[in-house]
Amino acid sequence: MGKNITKAEIFQARIYDATRSAISAARVAVEEIRSGGRARTVCEVLALALAFLTLWTLVTFRIAQRDAQRDFEEWKVRFADEYISQQEAKAMGYPPDPREQFREQTITTIAQAMEGLRLYNYGLDDYKTFLVGVDNRRRNPIYPDTLIEVIQQKGQFPGFSENNEVTAKTYDTAEKLLAWLEAQERPLCSSDFVYASFEREGVVLRDTWEITTKTHFWRLEE
Repeated sequence: MGKNITKAEIFQARIYDATRSAISAARVAVEEIRSGGRARTVCEVLALALAFLTLWTLVTFRIAQRDAQRDFEEWKVRFADEYISQQEAKAMGYPPDPREQFREQTITTIAQAMEGLRLYNYGLDDYKTFLVGVDNRRRNPIYPDTLIEVIQQKGQFPGFSENNEVTAKTYDTAEKLLAWLEAQERPLCSSDFVYASFEREGVVLRDTWEITTKTHFWRLEE
């Protein structure tokens, strides 16, 4: 399979060809001067070559700009109802989809929270319970509107830091957890369960800050 050529490379090639053409034209003109074919000075020849190069550059740039706009319009139509990955968009020379960037940041933030909880040696159900609690806060009007903002609230989740390094394995697990949460047809529990206890035995959600006889508890058990 041949190497893909970018529009920048095509543009550079056109400029290179234009430069070579201008130089060749200048050389021909100089030779004609030397042979007495035309009565032009060297300055006139250079001015002509420069004018030709400038005109060709402007025309070439305009063509490249028009082609890029046309391709972008075709891309928008082609992928209007079709998912395109960040890698594909980057390879095609187009800016990444902000929605995809936001999703990747959400996954990274979840993974950073998981890294902070690593010392508890939690299982998958505990991480799912934790994520349900985060989503409950997102659905609750007194908390932020995104999973990222909920998790990043200071002092809310033990061990969390935006500087936590995320391993590929943790990122993959976080991506699967988010897909699992999004696949739920309805909330798994009431949005009142916004408080979490992180114990060695597991993660447990509750609906009151202080534990009283009226406190209800919830955790996922699959």
